[in-house]
Amino acid sequence: MSIYRNVLISVLLLVLFGWALTSFYYASVDISKYFNDSSRSVMFELNILPLIILIFVGSIVSIISFSKKKNKLWSKSLLLPDEFEESDEREKEITSRATRRAYVSMMYATPIIASLLLFYPFISETIPYYPIIIFFLLPLTQVVTYMVSWNVQYNK
Repeated sequence: MSIYRNVLISVLLLVLFGWALTSFYYASVDISKYFNDSSRSVMFELNILPLIILIFVGSIVSIISFSKKKNKLWSKSLLLPDEFEESDEREKEITSRATRRAYVSMMYATPIIASLLLFYPFISETIPYYPIIIFFLLPLTQVVTYMVSWNVQYNK
């Protein structure tokens, strides 16, 4: 069940990071409007709530992850995912195959996701942060492919 928890946490952090980026996108639009019209009283507004939630949740996840790791070096415990803490040869093989499939999935997902950017001129007025959403489909594709592949290999 650890794989589902890790994937859920990864997806949650990606969604929070994407939400924070959309807030920064709106702030950058306000800044560009301010430079074009300096008579505005406010340079920009920034919704800082997504950033605060991201930092809070990310800190909690990092502290819990660090406390559960065997290797107590901060650099290794924060940079290496929990999935690479295999305990036997079977888990190493499952992780290897799932990682390979996640890598190969990017070869198919990248052109599809890049072609979705062709729709941006048509929806830029409705969803101006569309490229941010599209960009975050890449790591979501990797995470979901890894989880599905890991689960299929594990249940064989």
